[in-house]
Amino acid sequence: MSQERTSYQEKEEGFNRFVVGQYLKYGSVDEIFRQNNYDLPISYPGVHRLIKRWGIVKSAGPNSLLSEGITFLTLLSQDKIPLESLYKRLPPSFKASMGTMHRLLHNIKEGVIRRMGTALIITPFNKPQMVLIGEDISTPRLELGKPFGSTTLPMGYSKVDEEPRNSILRALQQEVFTQMAINKTLPIEMIPVNPKPFMRVDIADIRVSVYHLDLPDGLSGEECFSSYKVRKHSFIRTFELLDGNRAYNFRSGVKEIGLGYQKYLERITEGVEEKAIAETCFLNRKLAISFA
Repeated sequence: MSQERTSYQEKEEGFNRFVVGQYLKYGSVDEIFRQNNYDLPISYPGVHRLIKRWGIVKSAGPNSLLSEGITFLTLLSQDKIPLESLYKRLPPSFKASMGTMHRLLHNIKEGVIRRMGTALIITPFNKPQMVLIGEDISTPRLELGKPFGSTTLPMGYSKVDEEPRNSILRALQQEVFTQMAINKTLPIEMIPVNPKPFMRVDIADIRVSVYHLDLPDGLSGEECFSSYKVRKHSFIRTFELLDGNRAYNFRSGVKEIGLGYQKYLERITEGVEEKAIAETCFLNRKLAISFA
């Protein structure tokens, strides 16, 4: 009897991990059911309860991805063609609507901030000059050739007035430690009790708060990182974020964050405590001029 109970518990645990993994992969309960042909032995409320019980921070923002909007606007700034013409070249897998792209461009020109985001500078234990990056695979290719603007820092939407710890934990669960989140082994202790951003940068119509996290000792190997959205996690030297290294195809905003992080390190060295660095992404300035 005990063996049957153990077997049932193992199956239930395995199913729960499957559902949690599906949520981290697809980002919504509706999409979990759609991807599984609406044939799951669990109800919608049951999935919501499971996600909460597992400690997963729910997705924030619209269904369209932060990376989609940034990539589209970067192409728009380089091609300098009407928005509608560029939009028609996009693959069907591109989720954001043309109306959304028009609103993004309008907000940039007017300097309007509509959404909040979180980005992470993650460094190995006692190595503040090394920064974790990865290749974004959540956005479909918008042109032939190599992925466009795919090298990124962990970054995503946040909710307005959200606890910073939840914003940081969401980014870790979705883009850095997904398998650990599924296994309930994510090192939550690496998140400060009262985290404060060292920088805020405006990218498109998103105000992104940037936090620095120092990894625990022994948790810097590439095998530690996993995500459905980001692959090929690796560490690079801080100055490589700044010099436009052609070996990396940085997403818009990464260089500005790298510059802000360098200033932050200099402040620490000098023992200076100041309010968060404020910056506007070069992409915004370029679009505001080009489409004025």
